[in-house]
Amino acid sequence: MRKRPGRLWLFFYGRARRGFPWLLVGVLVAVLVFAFLFAIPGGSDLSRTLGGVALGVLLLGAAAFVIAVAFFPRRGP
Repeated sequence: MRKRPGRLWLFFYGRARRGFPWLLVGVLVAVLVFAFLFAIPGGSDLSRTLGGVALGVLLLGAAAFVIAVAFFPRRGP
């Protein structure tokens, strides 16, 4: 009977990746920023504002991406 792989190995199992994991770094930085924000007095109110701003930026970025794809479609092979 073979030993079952650990959870960490299963988390990173799959196709080999190249490059730097910018998304992972961005998520960790966002978590740290909000953690430090909650440490200061009145930071919980400010975190709601920053969360709303971040959501708005994401929505505007997605809309800009959709518009850009509509005007500049990908070239086929």
